[in-house]
Amino acid sequence: MKNYFQKTSGKWRMPIFIDVLKVLLALALLFAGTEKSFGSLPVADEIYRGYQLVQDWDIASAEKFSEQLLKKYPESGDAHLLQARVEFMKGNYDRSWNILRQIGNNMEQIKKFKNHVDATREASKNFISRETEHFVFRFEKGPDEILIHYAEEAMETSYQILGKILNYYPEEKVLVEFYPDRKPFSKISPLTLKDILTSGTVALCKYNRIMIISPGSLVRGFNWMNTLSHEYIHYILTKKSRNRLPLWMHEGIAKYLETRWRDEDQYLSPIMETTLFNALKNDYRVPLEAMMPSLAKLKNAEDVQLAYAEVSSMMEYLASIKGHAIFPRMLEDLASDAEFENVFRKHTGQDLAEFQKSWEHWVKQLELKSIPGIKVLATEFKDKGLESESKKYKHIGSRKARDLTFLGDVLKSRDHLKAAVIEYRKAMGEASTHSPVLFNKLAGIYLKTHKYDEAEVLLKKSLAFFPDFYTTLENMGELYFSNHEYEAAQVYFEKAMHINPFNPFSHTRLIHVYDKLGLAKEKELQARQLNYIN
Repeated sequence: MKNYFQKTSGKWRMPIFIDVLKVLLALALLFAGTEKSFGSLPVADEIYRGYQLVQDWDIASAEKFSEQLLKKYPESGDAHLLQARVEFMKGNYDRSWNILRQIGNNMEQIKKFKNHVDATREASKNFISRETEHFVFRFEKGPDEILIHYAEEAMETSYQILGKILNYYPEEKVLVEFYPDRKPFSKISPLTLKDILTSGTVALCKYNRIMIISPGSLVRGFNWMNTLSHEYIHYILTKKSRNRLPLWMHEGIAKYLETRWRDEDQYLSPIMETTLFNALKNDYRVPLEAMMPSLAKLKNAEDVQLAYAEVSSMMEYLASIKGHAIFPRMLEDLASDAEFENVFRKHTGQDLAEFQKSWEHWVKQLELKSIPGIKVLATEFKDKGLESESKKYKHIGSRKARDLTFLGDVLKSRDHLKAAVIEYRKAMGEASTHSPVLFNKLAGIYLKTHKYDEAEVLLKKSLAFFPDFYTTLENMGELYFSNHEYEAAQVYFEKAMHINPFNPFSHTRLIHVYDKLGLAKEKELQARQLNYIN
């Protein structure tokens, strides 16, 4: 084996005379994604094989191979660098860092990898772990511990249901990490803060693990349990295909199947359905090639939603004509090094261009719904300090509507509720887009003044547009709770809890609901959950 590094003064350094191009190509494997194949690169066979195993996410084999190389070449910097990569992929960041400290910084690629390992080590230094049968959850001790009960439910159910659909059950425990905010998440992932805010991306499956931002860092949480299942699907697809499935199909299958753990098959949200309807009407598409290297890199949140709608509906179409068994069969063929184009034609009977045409004909026959005035809601993170007025009202469509809403808020704060209702109604008439924030402001007054019928009409209309909006779910729960309809209240408060488990109010209400319904175990569990955030 060629040794691309020599050890001098306690550091592994590159000798001057080596072929630098070979080193660059070999190290490129450290950052390889699913979109490229390095099978023909002219690198040393032995070291290439190790990196190929890492790229395939066959970490167990990569670890054994790395150990063999270290025994055979104990002075090889290449072998130590491979070992560091394996430890990083296993989630052992301190071990990886300690190995990398012995390697010099005389190459940019090594510096980048070292910086990435160090950033991950720093971001996760306060993590504690909790294991379930098939998963290892890492998180910071404190309020985020409340997530683990719900995460176990989502992930262990996903393990069984998705394992059956995709015919794959990981032998190793899957690592899931909760990062407390978007800033550390951006430092340990390929996404910038701008990418996160523009696309609304809050989770990734990369580096042989699942990484997600805590819903506690967002103003109203998000549907993080579906998101976890979505990322777990990516994990299965990567492992079963040996990292050979194109990104567009990765995202399509993950979005199409992400609600199956709930025993639901509705994958198109109202905003996705509306976006797809309008795109078909206006002959606008996000091309499959434009989705690389990540949907999070698309120019705006609308294109992200459209891309998801396109590729997930393609997977529904594929399943409708070939059955769900086509997914594991394609993954198995890809794992045997078959070319994707050949695998796709073998299982669909069409090339990709033909498939897209037949999908487009099929999707145009669907009775897609278009909701006028519905727009993608920006991902709202909690910021330190008070929000500016412009940011506080940014979801409300027009300037006049925002001014009227502000006036309604002032009147409400002074307990002039009837006058506030008038201004909120005016604002709704002036708003160019549907604002769940505005709808909940008005519904909140109706609840306070016991006008439950009016509140119910508003809240149900808003839920039809944004079914995962936390405040609407909470207000629906409160409406039924106030009317002593405890079973209905339970449904909505539990849905709200799955979006944002960090609000003590929902926990307190659920404790009362469980008490009224005689659900002692559920009441006891809810009290324990409440303790995490108190």
